[in-house]
Amino acid sequence: MMHFPGVTTHNFFKGPLDVSALKEALGRVVSNNPGLAGRIRSVDESLEVHYEGKIGADFHVRPLPPDLEAELEAMHSEKIAQKPLAWELMVEKLGIANTGPGPKQIDIDGTLCCATYLQGARISTVSLSVSHLLGDGATKMMTLTAWDKEFLEPGSTTPFSGREAVEATDAFVKAGYSDWEQAAMKTFYPKIYDLHAQQRKVTDYNMVVVRIREATMQKLKQLELQTAEKGTIISAQDALIAWLGNVLKSKWFSFTVDLRGRMKGLELNTKGNAFMTWYGSPAEGVGKFTALDVRRCIKDRGTNCETALTDALLTGLRDGIDVNSWVKLQHPPNFGGEFWKQLRAIGFGSLPFLFRINYHVVYQPQKGEYIMFHFGLVDKKARLLQQAWKELGEECVSVVSGAELLKCMGSDSSDSDSV
Repeated sequence: MMHFPGVTTHNFFKGPLDVSALKEALGRVVSNNPGLAGRIRSVDESLEVHYEGKIGADFHVRPLPPDLEAELEAMHSEKIAQKPLAWELMVEKLGIANTGPGPKQIDIDGTLCCATYLQGARISTVSLSVSHLLGDGATKMMTLTAWDKEFLEPGSTTPFSGREAVEATDAFVKAGYSDWEQAAMKTFYPKIYDLHAQQRKVTDYNMVVVRIREATMQKLKQLELQTAEKGTIISAQDALIAWLGNVLKSKWFSFTVDLRGRMKGLELNTKGNAFMTWYGSPAEGVGKFTALDVRRCIKDRGTNCETALTDALLTGLRDGIDVNSWVKLQHPPNFGGEFWKQLRAIGFGSLPFLFRINYHVVYQPQKGEYIMFHFGLVDKKARLLQQAWKELGEECVSVVSGAELLKCMGSDSSDSDSV
C-alpha cells in the first residue's frame, strides 16, 4: 500500500451545498473515528497511528473560478478517456487536496483524511481522500457514506468496527490454502511484485484509458453466455476479466476481493485494508480464458491457485493481469443537493509507480458508463488493447506513454525509474 495513492473521489453536484453543514458532518464522522485525524509514525519497523502534534482531518473550501468551472463542466467521461493527463492536470490546477502515497504521510504529519469543497456559479464539487495506509477503497467509501448520512441526519452514524478482525479473517481464509500456496503468495507479493516494479522504467510502459458503455459490458457477458451451459451465472465483470486476459494473452490473473461480509466476525463497516488478492489461470490455456475461470476462483475462495502462482513466480509481472473494481463499493452522496457524477483522479504522485505494474482498475462515474485504467503495458500490448476496445465499439480510448507522463509532470527521463 506504500506506493498506492490516497483513495480519492470527486463528487459533482448541480448548484451549491451547505458548507457549514458539510464541515460539521465531517467533524462528527472524524470524532467517531479518530484514526482519520491521526498521523502515521514509524515505530520499531512498523507503522502506528499517533495523535500528538498537528492532527486533524483537513477541510478546504475554495471558490471555483468561472474559466475552470467551464472546463470542469466539459470534463465528461469521454474526454477523460481521450485526454487522461488533462484531467489529472485539471485536478492539480483546482488545488484539490489528496493524502498522496504513503511516503507523504509517514513521520511528516501528512494528513490521513482530507476534503475539498469547490463552489462555482452552476456546479459544486466535494472531494474526499483517505490514506491507503489507513484503509482500502471500502474504508474510503464507508467514510463518504457516513459523512453523507451525518449531513442528512446528524448523530445517525456509529464508529467503524476495528481492524483487529482483519488479520484473523485473512489467516482463516488462507488456512484453506496449501503450505506451498501460502508460501508462494508471500514470496510473490510484495517481494517479487515490488522487485519487478522497481526494476521497470516508466518510459518502457504505457497506460490505456477507456470509457466503457453499459451496453458493451453486457455484450461481453452475452458473448460468454453463448458458449456456457444453460443456467450458468456470471457477472459482466467476470466476462470483462476473461476478455482482458484473452486480448493480452495472459497466463494468470488476480483480482482484489473485499472480505467484509464474506466471513463471520468481519463486519461490513470494518475499517482497514480488509481485502485479499485471489489468483487464477485459464483452465484451457493461454488465450482461452472464460468467465467461469473467474467464477471458479471466487467459489474456491482463491485456493487451488498453484498454476497461477507458479507462472507469477517465474515471470513476475510480465504475463499476468491484476484487476480491481470499485463499482460495488461506490456510494453516490446526496449532501442535500442534486448529485451529478463521481470521478476519480489517480494523482501524479502515484502514476509513475502504477505505470510500472500490470494493474487494471474500473469504476462507474454515473449510471450507464464506466472508466477503466490499464497500466503497465508495453507498446505492442497497449496498441493491441486500444484496437480491441475499438472493435467492441468503444472509440473513447487512448494510449499514454511513460514519456508523455514524465513530460507532463516536468520530469527528466533520466529519473524514469524512480517514483
